[in-house]
Amino acid sequence: MERNNFNNLIALAKNNDAEFLALFNEIYPDFVSSLKSINPKIRSSELEFCAMTFLNFSTKHIAQYTFVTVRAVQIRKNRLRKKLNIASDIDFNNWMRDQIQRTPQAKQELSIETI
Repeated sequence: MERNNFNNLIALAKNNDAEFLALFNEIYPDFVSSLKSINPKIRSSELEFCAMTFLNFSTKHIAQYTFVTVRAVQIRKNRLRKKLNIASDIDFNNWMRDQIQRTPQAKQELSIETI
């Protein structure tokens, strides 16, 4: 069932479907709360963009799926770097993936696994 949800998530992202963020939030509930704890004023369109980078979509694919230019995606990444205080020498997609590791619930789960 989880695999099916993930495949649906990817399909929704590729189709630029409005339900993408809702399903993403169901599968990765800690991700959005992690970003909102860094900047509570982050917009849903920015969260959607961050979710796509979390899923490791390339700049080219994000541009293709959201019907914008590659340059527009690059500019958005730079603006989000500033908004979320991400250093320019850090890989943007990896930083997004690391957000799951930084949430309190994820830390608790990791500590349970090590026991």
